[in-house]
Amino acid sequence: MSWLETSIMARKGLARGEMRSTHSMTEADQGKYHYVYGPYADPVLSVDPGTVLSVETHDAFEGKITSESDKPSEILNFPYLNPQNGPINVNGAQKGDCLAVYIKDIHPRGPQPAGTTCLIPEFGGLVGTGNTALLNPPLPERVKKLNVDPVTGIKWSERITLPYEPFIGTIGTSPEIEAISSLQPDYYGGNMDLPDVGVGAVVYLPVNVA
Repeated sequence: MSWLETSIMARKGLARGEMRSTHSMTEADQGKYHYVYGPYADPVLSVDPGTVLSVETHDAFEGKITSESDKPSEILNFPYLNPQNGPINVNGAQKGDCLAVYIKDIHPRGPQPAGTTCLIPEFGGLVGTGNTALLNPPLPERVKKLNVDPVTGIKWSERITLPYEPFIGTIGTSPEIEAISSLQPDYYGGNMDLPDVGVGAVVYLPVNVA
């Protein structure tokens, strides 16, 4: 028995002890992904509190970078990055409530190499931008594709294997009136990129719209 099953979330927050339902939302179910957080898109799914939900997500590049010879600056359509699932309506949630989301598990999907990391001109924390000038010359554009295995880890090279510690980079609730890029973090969550938001974490988010 996990700590969650005996926690206050299970006793009060998770459907108040009622039997929890399970839903799966595939890529086909999602249809159109979104690039902003806001109240203007209709929910693709409504669930009760305590629902166990499995969701098929995209990576930040929507799967468009498939080779190390790809040029992200030519392939990607800025600022349409970080595609988001949803919106998912939680029945009974009211403005002013606190929504608790428990991350039960995270699995990679898609063909290998499933992982992508890259340097993109004028984008990210490792290259100079208009807002973050660096003293060193701009780093060259580069893509690295990585095999991701939950058991053996992430193979960086023949000598280096990184531990498999997945987390959800972007998760949040709708702002009350704004439509804010999914590249931004703010009071509603968003693009927090926190390694803490991994398996076993509970994320507490504000409910801003009924």
